Amino acid sequence: MLRFFHNPLLVAKLTEYEYLIKGNKKQSTAEYKIKRIIKDVTGEVFKDIEVYNSGLSVPKITKNGFQATAIYIPELNELLVIYRGSESEDISDWFYNYTGIVSGENTSQIDSACKFTKFLKRKIVNFDSCYKVAAGHSLGGHIAITVELLKQTYQRVYTFNTALPQLKQLRKYDKKFNKKLEEYFLEKDLEETNKLQNFTSNYYAKNSHHIYNFVRKNDFIQSLNMTVGTFHVGKTIEFPEIIKNFVAPEEYLTEEDTYELDKIFCDFYNRLIEKNITPDDVVENQKQVTDEFIGLIVEKIKIPIQQQISNFSYKKGVKTSSEVGIIDSYRTFKAIYNYLLYLAHSGIISDDVINCNDSKKATTLYEKVMGDASKSNLKNLLKPLQEFYTLTKAIYTLTHAKGLDDVGNWSEIAEAHDLPSFYDVLEKVK
Repeated sequence: MLRFFHNPLLVAKLTEYEYLIKGNKKQSTAEYKIKRIIKDVTGEVFKDIEVYNSGLSVPKITKNGFQATAIYIPELNELLVIYRGSESEDISDWFYNYTGIVSGENTSQIDSACKFTKFLKRKIVNFDSCYKVAAGHSLGGHIAITVELLKQTYQRVYTFNTALPQLKQLRKYDKKFNKKLEEYFLEKDLEETNKLQNFTSNYYAKNSHHIYNFVRKNDFIQSLNMTVGTFHVGKTIEFPEIIKNFVAPEEYLTEEDTYELDKIFCDFYNRLIEKNITPDDVVENQKQVTDEFIGLIVEKIKIPIQQQISNFSYKKGVKTSSEVGIIDSYRTFKAIYNYLLYLAHSGIISDDVINCNDSKKATTLYEKVMGDASKSNLKNLLKPLQEFYTLTKAIYTLTHAKGLDDVGNWSEIAEAHDLPSFYDVLEKVK
C-alpha cells in the first residue's frame, strides 16, 4: 500500500527544511513552512498537523548536537521523523562523526534519538498504531538506520547520502548481536573489526528490507563510510555523480590507516571523558577540545621518539629499548598525514598539507629511522614534526563553516552532498 510519506521527493524537501528549524523559530512558523512544502510537492492541504522539534520541545537532549523533527498528520495517522545531519558550524556534530561513526565510542546522539522517541510516545496519542517513517541526511541517516536496527519502530526508512551505521555502537546496545559475534569469532578476530562487517550486514538484513538509501555516486561521505566497523544495510539506490574529479579515500588511506584512525579517535574520546568533558560539553569547551586533540597526537608521535633517544646508553652508544614505540609513532603519523592528504586533494581542506615540505621531510626521515634508529636520526626527525602538529588543526576546520568557505573546492563538494542535488532525480522515483 502506498502511503503519503512514501514520497522520496517530499521527504527530501522536508528533511532539507529541518536544517532551518532553530531554537529561536516559533512552532507556528515551522508548521506553516511544512504545510507549504507538502502543498507544493503533493498538492495536498492539511488543516491540522503536529510538529515536534527536539530543540524546541526537549532542548536538554540536543546539547550533544542531536536534532530531529517529527511531523504527524492526524487525518492520515502517519508520522515522519526526520533526523538532522551534520551542521558545519556545530563542532558537536563533527565530534560525534569522528568519535561515534569512526571510532564507535560515542553513542550520545543515539541515546538522544531514543529519548526523542519516548517523548513522541507521550505526545502523540496514536503513536503505537500510526504508520511511521524515518528519514535522515548524512549523519541523520546514520541515526535513522541505527535507531531502526535497534528498536524496529518504523515501517519505512529513507536516507540521503548517509553515513553508515557502526557495528561497535550496536554491540553496546544489542546484547543478542554481541553474543552472536562472540560465538562466531575468536577474541582476536573481534578486534579486527573489518572481518565483522559482512557478518553484521547479514545479521541485520532481515530487519532492513524497508530501509532505502539514496546515494550520489562519488559523495565525500565515503571517507567516513570506509572506516573500521561501518557496514551497509538496506537497499541502495545510486544516482550519477556530480563531482567529476572525485578522489577516492583509498587512494591515500590504507586499511592499516583506518585502524589507526579508529584508535586515535577512540583514545581522543576517552581522553576527554577522563577530563570530564562529555559530548554535552564540547561546544562550551571548543578550544580545550582542539588542544586536547593536538596534545594527543603530539604524545602519540613525539614522546616515543624522545623516550627512544633518552634510552640510549651513552657509554656504549647503543639503544637499550625496543623499537615498538617508534613503529607506533610512525603508524600514527602516517594515518593522520594520509588522511590530511586525502582531505586536501579532495578539496575539503586547504592544500597547505600538500605543500608542506616539513611533512614530506618527516616521511623520509621516518623511513630512515625505521632502517637505522640511531640517536642522530631520531633527533633529526623531531624538528620537521613540529610543523606537522600545527597542520593537524586542519581537521578542526571541518567544524567551522567560515573556515570551509575559504577552501576553493568546498562549495562544489557540499553542493553534491546536500539534499537539493537529489530533487531532479527523485521526481522520477515512485
